[in-house]
Amino acid sequence: MKKIFRLIITQLLVLQAKRYLKKHRTQVIAITGSVGKTSVKEATYHLLKNHFKIYKSPQGFNTEIGISLAVLQEEKSGFSSPIEWFKILRRTFLKEKTAYQKIILEMGADKPGDIKKLISIAKPKVGIITNVNPVHLNKNQFKDLAAIQKEKGSLIKNMAKDGLAILNYDDPLIKSMETHAARVSYGMEDGLEVQGGNVKTHNKNITFHVKYKGETVDFKIPVLGSFQIYTLLPAITVGVKLGMSLQECAEALKDYQLPPGRMSAIDGINDSLIIDSSYNASPTANEKALELLNELPAKRKIAAMGTMNELGELTKEAHLKLGAQVAAVANILITVGPEASTIKQGAIEAGMPEKSIYTFFDSEAAGLFLQKELCPNDLILAKGSQNRVRMERMVKMIMKQPEKASVLLCRQDDAWENI
Repeated sequence: MKKIFRLIITQLLVLQAKRYLKKHRTQVIAITGSVGKTSVKEATYHLLKNHFKIYKSPQGFNTEIGISLAVLQEEKSGFSSPIEWFKILRRTFLKEKTAYQKIILEMGADKPGDIKKLISIAKPKVGIITNVNPVHLNKNQFKDLAAIQKEKGSLIKNMAKDGLAILNYDDPLIKSMETHAARVSYGMEDGLEVQGGNVKTHNKNITFHVKYKGETVDFKIPVLGSFQIYTLLPAITVGVKLGMSLQECAEALKDYQLPPGRMSAIDGINDSLIIDSSYNASPTANEKALELLNELPAKRKIAAMGTMNELGELTKEAHLKLGAQVAAVANILITVGPEASTIKQGAIEAGMPEKSIYTFFDSEAAGLFLQKELCPNDLILAKGSQNRVRMERMVKMIMKQPEKASVLLCRQDDAWENI
């Protein structure tokens, strides 16, 4: 019965979403990739918001029903409440929606065919592909990296010739994708249409330059980690292709802030500092987070690493490798979740003393430990997948101002708190 109810709700919302886009001729900017979709969406919106009448999807609205809710400007799902779904449908059919020139949507894919469903609802005028990494490899998801590449590539494969395919050419799996749309390359390699360079990480920002059509402009943006260049370059590429100058892009992004849980700096108890990357985790994202931990100065570096989900047959290998990576940059390792012991094993095999490793089943237990352990000038990286791990709960327990959790941390609304 629940499946039938959900199917009916989904089809009604899809129908209304298509009607909205057709009626207002709203152009869709669609973003897909294995990691970084939300950060790219937020950066693109921040850059464009003062130049166009534009809307962006709420966090996590990247599925068939989520895309439809986003197009219809709904901020929350009805979850399992028939009453809430009835309220949503009533607003959808009876309330006039704001007409936007453009809408920015994340398009997620857990299995083959997901992207096809999403672009049938909201066909992109601009398609952005950030990266192709080994995620969602469990049974009934993707078979291998080639399957992920094919699925992500479907976003741009059937785009019209007057569309724009914004592609990360530093990723060879993206560079080889097919499209009828105009290809626009970005990355760090020489000869790309939008080329970044000279990236430097500072305590509270990164600096870099961007070259486009013979012009070079310096950027200074308050985010952490040189890898954030791959969050910012696609946004800048969209900006210049939609008529903004590089200088206008630099000015628009000078006060950009990352979404919660995606490498944000948060003051911790006892004069410590937290790098909060608790929203989600994958092998590539963890590697970049540990690079940042290595780059930043601190008296003592603590890596609080939660289990990575949906890695299928790569699960053990990936968590052993994670432990080894931590051993190379951290003084203390906190492991959380079902694969905590595997991460620990990898760290020990890489030479990290066992006395420097602490294993916990859940993030709250890790938080209780750190409340007693943290010292002035400690630097803590919090990283982990959302299901069964939820490292933001640990962060809340060790942040200096937990009363600001609703603003600074991910997954703080009532629906998530009750899960």
